[in-house]
Amino acid sequence: MCKSTSTHVEIRIQESQGSLEIIKVSKKSKYRNDTHYLLISTEIKSYLINSELNSSQQETIEVRATYLGGSGSSLNPGQHVGTMGGKMDSYSPKVRLTNGSVMIEKGMQGLHIGTYLFHKIVSWAQQFDSNYPIVPISVIKGDAEGKNGIRRNKLYENSGIRFIWDGPEGVEGKSDPDLKVKDLIAYAHWPNIEKDYRFRGLDLSWQELATLRENVRHLRHSNRRYRLTYETIEKRLWAIASFLNWPAYAVAIFIGMAIGSAVCKWHGI
Repeated sequence: MCKSTSTHVEIRIQESQGSLEIIKVSKKSKYRNDTHYLLISTEIKSYLINSELNSSQQETIEVRATYLGGSGSSLNPGQHVGTMGGKMDSYSPKVRLTNGSVMIEKGMQGLHIGTYLFHKIVSWAQQFDSNYPIVPISVIKGDAEGKNGIRRNKLYENSGIRFIWDGPEGVEGKSDPDLKVKDLIAYAHWPNIEKDYRFRGLDLSWQELATLRENVRHLRHSNRRYRLTYETIEKRLWAIASFLNWPAYAVAIFIGMAIGSAVCKWHGI
């Protein structure tokens, strides 16, 4: 896509093809073992900016995690788990490693999901000039309490990011303004996470569809309950379908429409 502004600046926007993966996240405790499935989407956009005086390039990355399903979680299918992003600007050379937040949904914290997402951001940043400076990252006192603060500081430390603290160490401050791309470390350690090559996360959706149909047959009077269940599963289908290629997209939409039609038919709604 190309557009021009009134000051004769031409911006060419080229969107690269996004990537999609499903990961299996295991959580083991003394009393139970839970498994969660997350949809991870990565989108990179490149911008070429030309003016009468100069030209420059910008590139952005966004990595998003969406909950698909699992056991022992209060999260709903399709619920947002976390988003991380970054930006490179060659005009005033610099690389930004955050989009303002590196937070993970409370119910999914402590499971290395933040490490998994931030690794993608750092790996992306390492492709640029090694002397590009890193835009200082600010951390606040409100995020430093308890285990959350320990995880936050460990995430940055493992990635090669040093901080200058305002007051007690590890509470609040900004990353060293002298940090450059060459200082970054693509830290990769998530022993409880593996890629779901068999798309077990999708299987959970299909199983829920079958369960819904069977339940509706036996409990036709529970109109409201099953409409809400249908809407929840439909939401998951849309979350998955929006990142898939067109054939899979069409299948997911067809299934969602079929369920809606069946629910309305069986209930008379």
